[in-house]
Amino acid sequence: MKGSAAGIPAAYACTYDYLFVIGGDGIVIWRGNYNDAAIRDAIDQGLESLVSPTPVIPFGENLLLPNYPNPFNPLTRIPFELALGDGDIPVTLQILDLRGRIVSTLIDDRFHQPGRRYEVTWDGTDNAGRRQPSGIYFVQLHAGATDRIRTLTLVK
Repeated sequence: MKGSAAGIPAAYACTYDYLFVIGGDGIVIWRGNYNDAAIRDAIDQGLESLVSPTPVIPFGENLLLPNYPNPFNPLTRIPFELALGDGDIPVTLQILDLRGRIVSTLIDDRFHQPGRRYEVTWDGTDNAGRRQPSGIYFVQLHAGATDRIRTLTLVK
């Protein structure tokens, strides 16, 4: 912007003897009796507070989230997240008994859209469709090189 900011107070219905505006293009305009260095320091401090020193990366790792409800009868939902990455990723999600035996395989496939949240439902049955007894079970997620395990409690 060339010229002065004299018309800015009228545009913003401002009656103050100073004005500070950040335009949509990011240009900062101020008018008033202020020290330029003090204004620049205030702007720099404000901008620094908006920038996170450690950016949050969504879907930065493969996660097995807590199932809900837990304890459950007869259904529970099992959410998990797959990390952002290139190409597809092999994913296996299984229910195991306390001895580590496979009760049910809920997922055994390649996922072509990593970088998002998924959810599956377990109905308390084994691979043959038989209802399982009350007890503690494990849900195990294999996703690429990642292994995660959580406990589930089936009650009747």
